[in-house]
Amino acid sequence: MRACTIGVALCVLTATAPASAHPQCPPDSLKAFTFRGNVRDYLTETPIREAVVQIAELSRSAVTDRNGYFEFPDLVPGSYTLVTAAYGYETNRELSEVPYMAIMVVRLNPIAVTLPAIEVRVERLVSRLETRRIRTPVQTVAFSRLVLESTQAASVSSLIRARTAFDIIEDTELQQLVYRFRGEIKRLRVCLDEVAVSSRMLDTLPPEDLARIELYESLGMVRMYTRDFLRRAADKGFSPIPITLQGTGC
Repeated sequence: MRACTIGVALCVLTATAPASAHPQCPPDSLKAFTFRGNVRDYLTETPIREAVVQIAELSRSAVTDRNGYFEFPDLVPGSYTLVTAAYGYETNRELSEVPYMAIMVVRLNPIAVTLPAIEVRVERLVSRLETRRIRTPVQTVAFSRLVLESTQAASVSSLIRARTAFDIIEDTELQQLVYRFRGEIKRLRVCLDEVAVSSRMLDTLPPEDLARIELYESLGMVRMYTRDFLRRAADKGFSPIPITLQGTGC
């Protein structure tokens, strides 16, 4: 369940000279503004930190701060599909009209968590990985365990080719997979369980053997995680470090 309130801040211009002396202002429907909002618990009104708010049509995401606030700078008013997700809450997806200077309050319905302790820790680790992905300032795509278990793709590379614009090709001279980005051919950075591996593994590893895949387009990076690694990492209190935007490592 989700309750959404949109408020609009009004701007009033006071004329101190004839209107013809002032430059014409663009209509509000064309003005970019900073779209702000707050995510709260539907039952308690408690702010929800580290909730992920996405504008589906623009592939833009924001993460709420400790007080549940998020913002999207330079947004033009319009109709957008807003997806709000947080650990322990029902994910909401709703088409909303966002007028100029809108302020949104999103309330998420909590769900009961009845998983074993280790599974709860794994879910929290996956949530931290997702937060890191969204905070990395490049275009990204992620595949969840549910998607990987249900796909008909025979390999990770075939899944990526079928479901994304990530242009992976084979370099017969180097005997490895590379990728094409903005007309340039570059080496792939492939990571399995936080360790650099050969790009050829994308052709041999079945998606159903994995729990998560992340793609970082401009970095030419594919990050893959097995279920066993996530369980061991969660049990040991592993904390993801920020993605390096340069270099060849993981």
